[in-house]
Amino acid sequence: MKITVLSDHAADKLQEREAQRELRYTKERGAYEARLQVRRERIGRRKALMGEAWRDGRYVRMIGGAFAIAWHRIRKAVDGIGRPVRELPGVEDHIWVQGQEGENGLAEFLAQRLNDEWSLLKGYKNPKGEIDEIIVGPGGICAVEVKNLKGTISCDGDEWVRDKRDNWGNLVRAKEPIADKGGRGPSRQVNESADLLEAFLQKTMPACRIRRYVVFTHPDADFDDLRNLTVDGVFLTSDFNPEEMLREGAAALTAREAGLAVAQIARDHRHYKERRRKPRTAATP
Repeated sequence: MKITVLSDHAADKLQEREAQRELRYTKERGAYEARLQVRRERIGRRKALMGEAWRDGRYVRMIGGAFAIAWHRIRKAVDGIGRPVRELPGVEDHIWVQGQEGENGLAEFLAQRLNDEWSLLKGYKNPKGEIDEIIVGPGGICAVEVKNLKGTISCDGDEWVRDKRDNWGNLVRAKEPIADKGGRGPSRQVNESADLLEAFLQKTMPACRIRRYVVFTHPDADFDDLRNLTVDGVFLTSDFNPEEMLREGAAALTAREAGLAVAQIARDHRHYKERRRKPRTAATP
């Protein structure tokens, strides 16, 4: 199977968050060093004054200077306790890592089962969002939303929830919604982007049909009640066989048509990527 990475949203997010943490640390470290420098300069001036007082025999002033230096050193020690440290990755970083692991795991699984007649495009994006993985081959085209979540999954139409259990099997969260920040469940996420892509591909391939799947990759995921599905299928990784599924109902593609579809998908992704890069201009009155 040939793999093309159009974008890696998870890796980009992780890199962005790491850069933000490093920037915060650099600013805090700079402020900390500036405070220490001010304190060093004050101690230097106090020492100079103490030297003058000793030479002039002004011992009371010298003792006062010694107390001031001691105070500055105590303050320095206290500041040292609060010395800035680099932030560790947080919960959101862990979520992005999980997503990345799920997508990579599915790609590896498919690579072992599909030959070079098949192509996998990762990270296609259009204005409706991202399609994690698009598979193109002799059987047709399918778009896959990948979720690396553990728990018992249920859905009714576009509403998705999970019951999450701890390592001992105890229920810790019941009916927890599965949705992105816009409130879209996995089926809406893949369908909205796939609808727009399908319309684009049909301009040059009128019979094109994109099948849509949601795949849960976590080894501790299972299903309870899946009703009124708005996608073509919902699977665990071990049950996902796109070659067999596509041949069951989608229009077959010749090698030329599959190559054209791959090129058109990559082209559409680049088109929207360039549009995102262009700055928006203010509307003229």
